[in-house]
Amino acid sequence: MQILTGTFVGFWPSAKGKLKYIRITDGAQEYQVKLPKYMRAGLARELQPGMGVKVAVRWHEGGWQATDILLFRATEPFVGPALQMTTPACRVQVCQKGSCRKQGSLALLQELSEKVRERGWDEWVFVEGSGCQNACKHGPNVCIDGRTLHHAQVSDVLVQLAQRLPQTTPGI
Repeated sequence: MQILTGTFVGFWPSAKGKLKYIRITDGAQEYQVKLPKYMRAGLARELQPGMGVKVAVRWHEGGWQATDILLFRATEPFVGPALQMTTPACRVQVCQKGSCRKQGSLALLQELSEKVRERGWDEWVFVEGSGCQNACKHGPNVCIDGRTLHHAQVSDVLVQLAQRLPQTTPGI
């Protein structure tokens, strides 16, 4: 989980015109964050361009998704660091469907998430369950940044992750 701190620029509509995203800037770069459905109506009434925002986000399906948001009134001076975030170095998806689940993917997901946290890699690695990866006979399947690892075991995934993480990450 990351915290983004910046200034609200505006909304970004979906292809159907719904306000699904907010735009946040740190003055140098602009970021797009998807809002959960339950936040959209309230924020559409409250957010005004120029307001300071702190947004708790997670990496999900190729982009940032908000989990919580804190607003600053437009009359208040915005004091805080520039937008602080790091894009996860690795996105790990563990299949949680049928055959993979029967072959232990739930335990694999839980143990892998635990090991990533223990090593302090959770800032760099996003571990999540996924739908079917269409390789049921070779499960459990784990997809690391688009590359599928068949018959996956926690130790194999950790080796793959260690090779992808920046050398400055503690616990490697």
